[in-house]
Amino acid sequence: MKKPFIFILGFFILIMALMPVSQAFAHKVILFAWVENGMIHTESSFAGERKARDCPIIVQDETGRIVHERKTDEEGLYSFKIPDGVETDLILTLKAGTGHQAEWRIPKDELMKTPAKADIDKSMQEKEKLEADPSILKIISGIALIFLLAGMGKLLFRKKKATHD
Repeated sequence: MKKPFIFILGFFILIMALMPVSQAFAHKVILFAWVENGMIHTESSFAGERKARDCPIIVQDETGRIVHERKTDEEGLYSFKIPDGVETDLILTLKAGTGHQAEWRIPKDELMKTPAKADIDKSMQEKEKLEADPSILKIISGIALIFLLAGMGKLLFRKKKATHD
């Protein structure tokens, strides 16, 4: 009776070892920001195109000083004027609930120039790549991980119980 359980457990461990770690980010939050005409524009969402609504965005300089703070709108968007007196890179942090946080760094030199359309298009392509819907492989690997952890917990609990009897 133990052999099938050990075989199944070994199979799931093998499957999990062969999968890349990045498959575990199915609920990832994404922050995308760009500079245009003296304004910083942001777009925030969870993987799968769900918008990050009413989430705080905190803007800090490299010293950790907060230079701006507001919430996204119903579409996960927020735009604001580049703060005066900024002399370092800006770090934008999106807080989208427990365990969900994203950061975007805007270099100081980008704050001073107007980006070319090619730069914006390249950044948009990077954002779209990050927002890909979870694949069936990601879903199956998540379920397999749950069963693996439950099986390992049961196995450990059974061994502890047997040693106490």
